[in-house]
Amino acid sequence: MADTIEKLKSVFRENVKKQRAQVTPEEAEEAANSLWQQLKEEAFFKKARRIAAFCSIGTEIDTMPLLAKILSSKKELYLPKTEQNQNLMDFHLVRDLKELVPGSFNIPGPPVGKILSPKKIDIILVPGLAFDNRGHRLGYGRGYYDRYLKLVKSGCVRLGVAYSFQIIDKIPNDNHDIPVNAVLTEKYILLC
Repeated sequence: MADTIEKLKSVFRENVKKQRAQVTPEEAEEAANSLWQQLKEEAFFKKARRIAAFCSIGTEIDTMPLLAKILSSKKELYLPKTEQNQNLMDFHLVRDLKELVPGSFNIPGPPVGKILSPKKIDIILVPGLAFDNRGHRLGYGRGYYDRYLKLVKSGCVRLGVAYSFQIIDKIPNDNHDIPVNAVLTEKYILLC
C-alpha cells in the first residue's frame, strides 16, 4: 500500500512541476504580489506575532514580496535552516531580507541567529507541490515539514502557499503526513 501511495505521489509531483513551468514571468509576478492582498485582512494574520515562512525556489510561487510585507507589518519573521545530514530544520529570526545567504538545497535562508521554538509559532507558511481541500499536502518527499509540523502548538495556523491550480481533488496520504489548516493562493485562501 505504501508503495502504491509513493508511486501516486511521484506522478502528482511530475504533473504539478510541468504545470508550474508553464507560468509566464508576468503571471508569476502578479501572483506573487497578490499573496499579501489575500493574507493581510485575515483575522489570524492580524493577531499573529511570530510567523515562520520560507523562501521559494524555482517555479514555486514567489514568496519574497510576501516576506517583505510581513517584515514591514512589524511581525517577527523566521525562516528555516536545514541540516541535510540530520534531516532537521529550525527557524531563525530574520530582520532584513538582504541578510539571507544560500543554504541547504541552495535555498536562501537566514544566517545563524535566534531560533524560534516550534511551540511559539503563530503561523507557519508551508511549501508544497499540491494541496487538497482537506489540507493534505504533497511535499517534495524529504519529510522536513511533516516532521516539523508535529512539533508546533495546536493553535498554530499551518498555512500552505501555492498557486490556485495546485489545489487538487485528493492527495494520497500516509499517517505521517501532517495536513495544513488553510492554503494561501494568489486568488483566495482555502480553509481546510
